[in-house]
Amino acid sequence: MDHFYRGPATLLTGGAEIPVDVALFTEPTGAGRPWSGTMRPEGPEPLWAELEGDTAHLRLSDGREGRITVLGSGFGPVEVSGEGPAPS
Repeated sequence: MDHFYRGPATLLTGGAEIPVDVALFTEPTGAGRPWSGTMRPEGPEPLWAELEGDTAHLRLSDGREGRITVLGSGFGPVEVSGEGPAPS
């Protein structure tokens, strides 16, 4: 991801795989290089209210995965923060 990734991804939560579009960035320095960003569903279903506060995984189109926490919910972009290795 270098410092920024924008494109398709898959939100993995429970048994569901939800196609999303993400904009993610990493801090350029620091231990563990924290990362965060936004995601929005590719489809019309706004199911973010059920996900707020949940921890899930995000898989980028190249297959790399990272754990995320859903920080905000709504009908537009949803804020997320990443834990562990960034899905670079």
